[in-house]
Order: sequence, then C-alpha cells, then structure tokens
Amino acid sequence: MIRKIGVLGISLLCFTAIISCEKDFSEVGTNVVNNTKFETGEILLDVEITPINIESVQADNINTTISDYWLGVYKNTNAEKIEASIISQIGYISGFKNTAGTDTILNLDKVILRLPYPATSTGKNSDGITEYKLDSILGNTSIGTSVTVKQNNTYLNRLNPSDPSKKNTFFSDFDYEEVQVLNEDLNFTFKPNKIDTLFSYERIDRFNPSEKYDEIIKTTKIVSSDTIPVPFLAIPLDVAKMKSLFWDKFEGAEFASKEEFDNYFRGLIIEASGDDGALVPFNLASSPSPSLDFYYTKSVMEGGSVKDTLNRKYSFPLSGIKNSHYKMTTTTSPAPANNFVIQGTAGSMAEVKILDDTKLLELRSNNWLINDASLTFYINQTISTEANLLPQQLFLYQNKENDSAPTQLSDAYMESATFGGNLALNDNDAPEKYTFRITDYISNLLAGEEDFTADPLILKVHNPTDIPVSNNILTTSVKTYNWNPRAVTLLDGNETVNGTKRAVLKISYSKEK
Repeated sequence: MIRKIGVLGISLLCFTAIISCEKDFSEVGTNVVNNTKFETGEILLDVEITPINIESVQADNINTTISDYWLGVYKNTNAEKIEASIISQIGYISGFKNTAGTDTILNLDKVILRLPYPATSTGKNSDGITEYKLDSILGNTSIGTSVTVKQNNTYLNRLNPSDPSKKNTFFSDFDYEEVQVLNEDLNFTFKPNKIDTLFSYERIDRFNPSEKYDEIIKTTKIVSSDTIPVPFLAIPLDVAKMKSLFWDKFEGAEFASKEEFDNYFRGLIIEASGDDGALVPFNLASSPSPSLDFYYTKSVMEGGSVKDTLNRKYSFPLSGIKNSHYKMTTTTSPAPANNFVIQGTAGSMAEVKILDDTKLLELRSNNWLINDASLTFYINQTISTEANLLPQQLFLYQNKENDSAPTQLSDAYMESATFGGNLALNDNDAPEKYTFRITDYISNLLAGEEDFTADPLILKVHNPTDIPVSNNILTTSVKTYNWNPRAVTLLDGNETVNGTKRAVLKISYSKEK
C-alpha cells in the first residue's frame, strides 16, 4: 500500500499534533526545553551482513533506457574482474548500391566499426586545436585491451518468444550464438587515448591501381558553429567478409525491408577479453553516433580508363536492440574477515538483517516515538582509498518473503531528499561511509503497520533505474538493471573487530516518562 498525504492532510496532522502536545507539555508557549513529560534517547543496534554474489542483471535496452554500454576489461584487485562486451543490432538503411551503371565502377576499400569515445572538451590549445579529456575510463589505459568483433546469429526479439504478449529480456550472462569473426586483425587491441581523433589507412589509387595513398578518417561534431574532430575508437573489419555479408547484398532480397534485414544480419558482438586493461562507457545514443562504415571509391570510366574518382561512404548506425554482456571472474584477493564487497554490474551485493523477531517485539513494547533512524556502512579506508574509483552512491531496498519482486523502502519515495546512500568523505577528503535514513520504514515497522516487514534489506551499487519516482510515476518494485562497474569494500557489523566503524542501525526516540 502506498500512503499519500496531501497538503490538507498535513495541515490536519499538524493541528492534531498541537492539540495532543498541549496535554503533555504544560510549558507550551513558555519553555519547551523544560518539559518534564518526555525524554529522548538513542540506541545502536548491530546488524548481520551476508554477502551475495550476483549471477546476472538485466542488460538490454528493451525495457529501459541505458546510458552506458561498457566495453573493455577492468581488473579491480579487491573485486571481481569484469570483461564487458556489447551486442547490438545494425540499423536498416535502404537504397545503397553496389553498382552504378556501365560507365561507373564502385569499389569497396575499407570497413570500419567506429565508436566515439566519451569525451569532454578542455578548450583549444595554442595552435587553435580543440583538446579533450576522456570521461569515466576505469582500469589500466597503458595495457592494450583485446576486442573481437563477431557476427551474431541470435535473433534479438523485443517480444518474449514463449509469451508474445510480454516484452523480452536479455540478461548479462546470455549465451549468444556466434557465426564468424569479422576483425581484419585477429589480435586487435586498443588503448583509450584522447588524441585518437584521426584514423588512417591505405587506399588504392584508382588511376594507377599499383599505387596506394593514405586516407584520413575523422569523426566530427559541431560546437558553436565549428566542425571539430573528436576522439574515437576505430576497429577495422575484414573487407572480403563484409563485402560478402553487406556490399554484395545491397540490391538483393536481404536488404528489401527492415524485417528481411534484421533476420538476415542479426547484429554484432563486440567482445572484450584479457587479464587486464581499460573499461570504457560508450554511449550508443550519443552524437556523433557509433556506426559501421563502408568506405568506397566511385570511379567514372571513359574508353576503358578512369576519368574521375570520388571517395564515398555508406554508414549503418548501431541501433535497435542493444545488450551488455558481463563476464565476471572471482578476485584473487577476497575481502578480509569482517569485511564485504559491494560491486555493480554482475558483481556482488549484501543482505542486511537489522532486526530479528525477538528484538522487534522488544522494541514494539517500548511504545517509542521514532525521531530518526539511520543505517551506516563504513568504508575500509585501507583498501578503498580513491573516492573517484568508488561507487558515488549505494542503494538499499527490501526482499520481502511473500513478494516476487524486490521492493522499495518507503523512505526512498516518501523522504527521497534525505534517504541518502551517497559517498561521504571525512575531513581529509578520504572515503568514509554511506548512510541511509530509514525513519519512515522503522517507525511503521515498530508500529506494526501491515505492509512493513522485518524481512532482510539488500545493499547494492546504485543504478539510475533504482529511482522509485520517474515522470511523477511511482514504482515500488526494484529493477535488476545495473551498469555501474565500481566497487567498494565495507566493514561488517562485528563490534569486536570493527568497533565504532562497524555497520550499525541507530535509532533516536522519544518516550513518555
């Protein structure tokens, strides 16, 4: 049940509270501080932490808007290694030709999979050239990350094949059927670099086919009326294979309609692998957009010789259904005793048991007025030292025994401004803790409200899909999406080992003397 209190309800509630208080506070209007009817106090309650390994998370864009599709390898010494890959359909475009009449010849020269890096301009240098910094890159950028581009043979259907009335879902460990490797270089690796604004390749001189020359490729965007190059990842694909798969089919039945094309070419698997490397959050809906580019030469013939040449390009966007795939490998440095790790994507979360039945009955018998309740998790400051590498926010929800879907805590939407979960730093700007205020939940739980149970809470890395209210619509179920790869090591609730830095529930209360 979702409780809603309107403006009138709040006014009536305040009016009732004033009348009630006048019976107990004889000093109202004179000196509230000297009231002798009530006293306040607080208690600290130990919590029980049980780590949970996440097998998989929702990873497709069928049921939500995904902002980041990570590609690469992230070896976090104190968490699971992530090998993140991207699966995407190719957007259908009609009208492309591989022939142009008897006097014109079209020759395919190069095929590039182009992925613009997430980058922010830092201004122009002394030569007037716009410079960039790459955003949110994790891992070791000095080590080349292996990427293999494969033809996908799994049909990416928006509807559930077993129940077409429902939308489909692809999880992060889904096993895709692969057809063939499409790389030009089977050992291709990349290192994210902000100066990668140009890509060059050898192009055949059609006037003199025995000669070649360098062709430069740029990815550009318009900023303040200027067209400027931006850094991008270029993955060359095998020209012969792509000619057979695409170029030779442009005027055939395979490209006759979107339905025919989607069934013929079911998309790309962009697979990252390796022991170490870098992890890059590509935004596949950004501008300039990622694409599959076919560079070709249009040669005008006269008397059997080339009269003129024009360099052209066909581009197919990465669009339609997109998925992320996360291959997780257990860390070689597990968390120390009385510590636990919270990691996003398909990493790990934790079950938090705050009250058993005996303690719950004891607290209910006190008839306290709950002023505040907070749940705090302290960071292991020896292991998790760099704030910019940690999750900037964690999330807390509940797994109710009788509910099929995880459930939002009432504070997440009733008191969203103070619910918390954000990374807090100490006076030295070092990562210190995450705190959640769960006053509404604890108050209703101790009051015995029907919809509030003592089932364990779940702590996880926050994802944008965890927000309970979107477009003024409240959703109390918690989605299983997560594309945040960051991790943090936290101290558990053992007082003997962790002392004042243990995970703890603090309840502040008032009671009648």
